[in-house]
Parts: sequence; structure tokens; C-alpha cells
Amino acid sequence: MASVPISHLILFIASLVIAAGVVGTITTGVDRVSAAVDDAGLDATEQLRTDVTIISDASAGVYNESEENVTLLIKNTGTYRLAPDGSDLDIVFDGRYVRPSATTGELVSVDDGAAWSRGDVLRLTINVTALDGTSGGLENGDHRVYVTANGDEELFQFRVEGA
Repeated sequence: MASVPISHLILFIASLVIAAGVVGTITTGVDRVSAAVDDAGLDATEQLRTDVTIISDASAGVYNESEENVTLLIKNTGTYRLAPDGSDLDIVFDGRYVRPSATTGELVSVDDGAAWSRGDVLRLTINVTALDGTSGGLENGDHRVYVTANGDEELFQFRVEGA
């Protein structure tokens, strides 16, 4: 009869070990989910605080044919501070992604600012010759530039007229 309490004791200890393993696994999973929710919240905050507006006039000639570049003026209208050289921007020109090496950015509303803050204007220059399929400059007709910063998208359309 002494074997029954010993077998019960062994089963009880085994069930405690299994329960501890399950609790440890669930706790780790909950911690990972909690961290993911925190990260998503920070990303959402960045996206909500980011807003840029292209203030260039499409009819004012943003395309410089002699230097083969397009110059846009972009104003930071959000509260999120961006890189002062425009490196936080993703640019798609006529359906082609523009590599960061094909752009230069310069703040024109502040002197050597450390950040592109609310109200500041960035002069973004896109080197057209660095784009695929545009070795001879831009063709006459309509062109589109999509500028994205932290999920905020802006579309700029302009027309190149023949000389």
C-alpha cells in the first residue's frame, strides 16, 4: 500500500514541472507580443506626426534641362523632425524608384540645421540622368514624382514642353 502514495507523489511532482514549463512558455510569448505592440505604437506615432507638403509650383519650371535635374521645394508640415538632407524620403519618379545617390537635399529656410523641423523647407534636387531610361533627359509630356516620408505620401505632377 505504500506504493500508491509514492506514485501519487511522483505524478504530482511531474504535473508541477509541466505546469511550470507551460507558464514559462506563455510568459515569454506574452512578453514578445507586448514588445511588438509597443514597437507598432511607436511606428504609428511617427507616421501620425510626419507630414510633408510639396510647395513647388508645377508651372514654374521645376525641370532644368541644361543641368538635367528636377528641383522640388518640400515643406515639413508635421511635428516629426526629419533628416536635413532629405535622406528620410523615398522617391518614385515616373514609376521608377530614385536611389538616394541620385538626390541631394538642402534646407533653405534655416542655416545648417541639424534637423528638418516643422515649417522648414527642403530643396530636393533629383538628378534625372541617374534614373533608368532617361539618359538623354526627360521627354516632353507629363511626369509624376511620389515623395514618401514615414508613410505620408505626396504626389507632384509637372509637364515638360518642347522647345
